Amino acid sequence: MEGIGYARICEELQAIELDNWQEYTLLKIDNNVDIESIYLLKMTCPSTSFIHALRVPPNMNSAPEAIRWVNWDVDPEEFAVQT
Repeated sequence: MEGIGYARICEELQAIELDNWQEYTLLKIDNNVDIESIYLLKMTCPSTSFIHALRVPPNMNSAPEAIRWVNWDVDPEEFAVQT
Protein backbone atom coordinates (compact mmCIF):
# COMPACT_ATOMS: atom_id res chain seq x y z
CA MET A 1 0.00 0.00 0.00
CA GLU A 2 2.80 2.40 0.86
CA GLY A 3 4.45 1.90 -2.53
CA ILE A 4 1.28 2.73 -4.44
CA GLY A 5 0.34 5.54 -2.08
CA TYR A 6 -2.74 5.90 0.07
CA ALA A 7 -4.05 8.89 -1.88
CA ARG A 8 -3.93 6.94 -5.15
CA ILE A 9 -5.51 3.85 -3.58
CA CYS A 10 -8.32 5.92 -2.07
CA GLU A 11 -8.90 7.79 -5.33
CA GLU A 12 -8.79 4.79 -7.67
CA LEU A 13 -10.84 2.55 -5.40
CA GLN A 14 -13.24 5.39 -4.58
CA ALA A 15 -12.84 5.32 -0.80
CA ILE A 16 -15.63 6.93 1.16
CA GLU A 17 -14.83 8.87 4.33
CA LEU A 18 -17.19 7.61 7.01
CA ASP A 19 -15.93 9.48 10.06
CA ASN A 20 -13.08 11.64 11.38
CA TRP A 21 -11.63 12.09 14.85
CA GLN A 22 -8.54 14.24 15.35
CA GLU A 23 -5.85 12.87 13.00
CA TYR A 24 -7.82 9.67 12.25
CA THR A 25 -10.19 8.92 9.36
CA LEU A 26 -12.38 5.84 8.95
CA LEU A 27 -12.60 4.90 5.26
CA LYS A 28 -14.74 2.40 3.37
CA ILE A 29 -13.79 0.89 0.02
CA ASP A 30 -16.73 -0.80 -1.66
CA ASN A 31 -15.27 -1.64 -5.06
CA ASN A 32 -15.50 -5.44 -5.47
CA VAL A 33 -11.82 -5.69 -4.51
CA ASP A 34 -12.60 -8.25 -1.80
CA ILE A 35 -15.52 -10.43 -0.79
CA GLU A 36 -16.75 -7.69 1.55
CA SER A 37 -16.22 -3.96 1.80
CA ILE A 38 -12.79 -2.90 3.06
CA TYR A 39 -12.68 -0.61 6.07
CA LEU A 40 -9.46 1.25 6.79
CA LEU A 41 -8.45 3.43 9.70
CA LYS A 42 -6.07 6.08 8.38
CA MET A 43 -3.88 8.06 10.75
CA THR A 44 -1.80 11.03 9.68
CA CYS A 45 1.17 11.56 11.99
CA PRO A 46 0.95 15.17 13.26
CA SER A 47 4.73 15.65 13.36
CA THR A 48 5.83 13.97 10.12
CA SER A 49 2.59 13.93 8.06
CA PHE A 50 3.34 10.24 7.36
CA ILE A 51 0.17 8.25 6.72
CA HIS A 52 -0.47 4.93 8.41
CA ALA A 53 -3.48 2.75 7.58
CA LEU A 54 -4.82 -0.43 9.09
CA ARG A 55 -7.67 -2.62 7.98
CA VAL A 56 -10.40 -2.84 10.60
CA PRO A 57 -13.50 -5.05 10.83
CA PRO A 58 -16.43 -4.06 8.60
CA ASN A 59 -18.73 -3.48 11.56
CA MET A 60 -16.92 -0.28 12.59
CA ASN A 61 -19.25 2.74 12.61
CA SER A 62 -16.97 5.53 13.80
CA ALA A 63 -13.32 6.51 13.89
CA PRO A 64 -13.16 6.34 17.73
CA GLU A 65 -14.65 2.83 17.64
CA ALA A 66 -11.99 1.73 15.10
CA ILE A 67 -9.25 3.39 17.19
CA ARG A 68 -10.42 1.43 20.25
CA TRP A 69 -10.36 -1.82 18.24
CA VAL A 70 -6.82 -1.17 16.95
CA ASN A 71 -5.59 -0.27 20.45
CA TRP A 72 -7.04 -3.31 22.25
CA ASP A 73 -10.09 -1.48 23.70
CA VAL A 74 -8.16 1.53 25.00
CA ASP A 75 -10.42 4.53 24.51
CA PRO A 76 -8.84 7.20 22.29
CA GLU A 77 -9.51 9.78 25.00
CA GLU A 78 -7.11 7.81 27.23
CA PHE A 79 -4.01 8.60 25.20
CA ALA A 80 -2.58 11.95 24.17
CA VAL A 81 -2.05 13.19 20.63
CA GLN A 82 1.57 12.64 19.66
CA THR A 83 3.48 15.58 18.25
